[in-house]
Formats: sequence, C-alpha cells, structure tokens
Amino acid sequence: MASDPSSSSTGALALPSPSAKRKRPSKLEIPSVLRELQPDQLRSRDLACRDDAVCFGEPGVAVASFKGKKQLMEDAFKIASSLDGNPSKGFFGVYDGHGGRKAADYVAEHLHENILEKMGNADASSDKEAAIKAGYLKTDREFMTQGLSSGACCVTALIQGQEIAISNLGDCRAVLCRGGVAEALTKDHRADKEDEKQRIEDMGGFVEMHRGSWRVHGILSVSRSIGDAHLKQWVMAEPDTRVLHLTGDMEFLVLASDGLWEEVGNQEAVNIVKRSCLADKATFSSTDLHKDENDEYGCVNVSPSSKLRRILLLKQQKKIKQSPSHRRPLESWKDSENEFFGEIDSPPLKSRRVSLVKRINTKTECLSSQENNGDCNKGFSPVGLIAACKELANLAISRGSLDDITVMVVDLSQFRRDKVI
Repeated sequence: MASDPSSSSTGALALPSPSAKRKRPSKLEIPSVLRELQPDQLRSRDLACRDDAVCFGEPGVAVASFKGKKQLMEDAFKIASSLDGNPSKGFFGVYDGHGGRKAADYVAEHLHENILEKMGNADASSDKEAAIKAGYLKTDREFMTQGLSSGACCVTALIQGQEIAISNLGDCRAVLCRGGVAEALTKDHRADKEDEKQRIEDMGGFVEMHRGSWRVHGILSVSRSIGDAHLKQWVMAEPDTRVLHLTGDMEFLVLASDGLWEEVGNQEAVNIVKRSCLADKATFSSTDLHKDENDEYGCVNVSPSSKLRRILLLKQQKKIKQSPSHRRPLESWKDSENEFFGEIDSPPLKSRRVSLVKRINTKTECLSSQENNGDCNKGFSPVGLIAACKELANLAISRGSLDDITVMVVDLSQFRRDKVI
C-alpha cells in the first residue's frame, strides 16, 4: 500500500505557496549613538556630566574631563585663579598621563608651585621663559626620584599682569581665539616631527614605526614629557614657551589633551566655544534662574522654555584663592559636589537632547549682534564655559575618540585691564 506523501518523514521540503504571507523579520536594534548621527546633523550628547567625568567652573574658567577606554583616568588638571589674591594673576594646566596616572597627579600637585618659586622677580620675557623652564625641569627631577615609570604631557598658561606665558610638553595643545580666529600657541612634540626625530637621533636614540605611529625606541609616540624614566635620555622635559602681551582682541584660550585635538580642529574648537558661550548669554538671563531653597548647594533650574539642563552650583562660600586640582580616583568624583561645579540629574532625555544644528542656528544669530555690541568684552558665564567644554569633548567622542579627554577654556576678558564690568 502506497504511503501518503504528505506524511513521509523524508524527501524534499515543501515550498511555501507564492501567496503565503512572509514572516516579519525581528526588530533591528540600532545603538543610540548611531541613531543620533544623521547626515548633516549631529545631536549633542546628554548635557549632564557622566559618572566617569568631572566638570568644574568659576568666573573666567571651566573644565570638563572625560574618561576614555583605559582602565584608569590618566588626565589631570590644575586651576589656580587669583594667585596671591591678585585677580589678574592665574595659573591653568592640563596634564595627559600615560603608563599610569602617577606622573599626571604629581604634576598637577607640584608644577605650578615650582614655576612660581622660580619666577621670583622675573620681569622680562626671557626671564619668564627661563623661570618656567626651570620649574618644569625641577618637577621632572623630583618626580624621577620616586622611581616610577609613568609620564605626563603638559600644557600650561601663566597669566601675570598683562602677559600670558604658554608652555607645553608633548601633544597637549593651547589654542588662542584672537578676534574669532584660532591661533595655535604650542607645537606638538611627537616622534613623527622631523626636528624632534633629528634631536633624538643626534643624542644616540632612534625612532621607529610601531602600531601605526612613529615612536621613540618603538615605545612612546611623544618626544617630550615629565617622567618616562626609561626613555629620559631622549624624551626631555624642557618645554617650549611663548610669552604674549594680553591685547583686546584676545578672547579666550582652549587648553586640551590630545584626546580632543586628534578629532577636532583648532578653528572648529574656537567656533564651538564662541557659539556655546554666546548662546548661553542669549538663553540664560538672570530672570531664567531661581534658587531651590530645598537644595543646600543651590539647585539652579533653567526656565521651562529652555529645558536644556539643571545646574548644581557650589555652596555659597568665600571664594578660595586656588581651585582644587583634579587628581582623584573615579570612585570619589560623585562625592565631590562641594569642590566641583557639576550637574545633577536633568529632565527626561528627550527634553535634554537638543540638536547641535538647531543650537548653532540660535548661537549664530546672537553671535554677530553681541559682537557688534561689544559684548565679547564682558566675559562668559561659568555655565556657558562648562557647556562649551563638554560640547567639545562630546564631539570628539562622537567622532571615535577612545582616549581620555580634558578640555579647559580660560576667558581672557577676566584678566584684561580693558574689561567691561
């Protein structure tokens, strides 16, 4: 008896009829970062500081520091404003560690002290350059006695009277905004630079390609730093220094680690700072903010029409002469509300997330009008400066930076004699 073909356990698979409805494919999950990257449009990340980031701001300066993919955060910074009680004197530094964070921590603690000690009564530009060089070299010597192998690149700005002294080691960079135009004040010290390569070879060392970049002895991509004891014969700690007279067209400085500069151009960084700070002036008037009496630190809420962010202000207290340097493990950042100007939980993500394109349009409108009215000389608010620092860091991250990123903006109008009160 022939068996029913339809009940056989073997044989060809039955093909679905042309009229059969096709099964809906499973939902494709698109990462949130990719959803935000659209043609001709980039949405800014959540404006709140992340758990692996620190933000600090005060009149005239702000900084944002974001941890990359390394196990430990190796960047550090120093803000020392109103040195010796003098509002026209300040020291600002960004330090990019490698091989661990010991060197960056040490530099943040001691470099400014050593420079100020060596400055003494230095008046002439050449005297200041020599004093700063001596301060860097002393810091390097003292760190080397600890027998640690880590190193740190540096960029510092010392503002005294009406002069700015910019110094650097490695690939941290200082960019000046002069009349809206970006001007790099430092030169990167990297092993792929011909003059640095020649210097190393003249001293008996060598530079070779390793993992896609030129490195001193195939190990270190930067050619100057504090620390790096195993390469000290060739990787020196002598900085390049420029001393500039503070003029009315100098608006602000951007000091940052290479995590920013590898992804963001000099002029692009300047444009973002100007737009962000000027938009803050237009958006956040004094009537937009009110203090929540239930928050002992002063919780400042943005007006409902803005819905950009809620800012946690420092507890009202007598202004200290020097702001704290960032040199702490990540675990303690959340507990630092009394030291850092940070942010707290914001409204729902949709209300916080504002497209950069829309913000740029708003900022561009007020840019020309405020500049024409001479508003640039009045200085930027700490809120605007912090927003600018974070916008720059987030832009570098969105473009693929995996490195630690520290961005500091110094408002030079706070130090000029011609500033408008």
